[in-house]
Amino acid sequence: MSGHSKWHNIQARKGAQDKKKANIFTKLARTITTAAREGGGDPTMNFKLRIAVDKAKAASMPKDGIERAIAKGTGAGGGAAMIPVSYEAKGPGNIDIIVDCLTDNKNRTASEIKHIFSKNGGIVGAPGSVAWNFEQKGYIEINFQFPISNFQNKDEAIMNVMDVGGVLDIEELSDALSVYTKPKELAAVAKELEIKGFKIEKMELIMDPKNTVKISDEDAEKAMRLLELLDDYDDTENVWTNME
Repeated sequence: MSGHSKWHNIQARKGAQDKKKANIFTKLARTITTAAREGGGDPTMNFKLRIAVDKAKAASMPKDGIERAIAKGTGAGGGAAMIPVSYEAKGPGNIDIIVDCLTDNKNRTASEIKHIFSKNGGIVGAPGSVAWNFEQKGYIEINFQFPISNFQNKDEAIMNVMDVGGVLDIEELSDALSVYTKPKELAAVAKELEIKGFKIEKMELIMDPKNTVKISDEDAEKAMRLLELLDDYDDTENVWTNME
């Protein structure tokens, strides 16, 4: 899980800075819109939407902005349809990169993504050029700060997580627990964890690298610059890499 985990941790450290940027609400709104489009506009019936709304509230996104994003996802809010699109590429040190975007203009996004890569030591490839090196999995991050309801200690809590059907693996972080699931069982696992008393902090589908690569410090510095630019791009939903 190291490829996903390191970039995930880097993103987590950047979180406090990102919240100061104007585009954070735009990205949150797009996530809400997508969740509403996929599963309906009722957070009590759409678990993915509820997580997205909770995340938006935690970032102090205005209530009317959340409601507009939900309305857009259900078709009640008008505006251009948002289309998911992914780009596969090579970066400095020959690392593999996948960029997931959500856009209302595929041509514009494709052009701008290619520009970011070309100016920062990377190149966009054809579909399938790097996707073969990634496996889609469900990813859940749960609060692992004790006391946790119903559990005496961390070992007992971990055993209860592993007992949930659909869980593939876990990884303990400083104050959280990463839970990896089968893609189609992501929502079911998250609901079961909540029933057991765990607090869900994050839930998403990820692209986990099958093989990771270690690159030189010089290439790593260039790669991190590229990854941060991609992550900051307005249309970007997620960035995945196999860099260690």
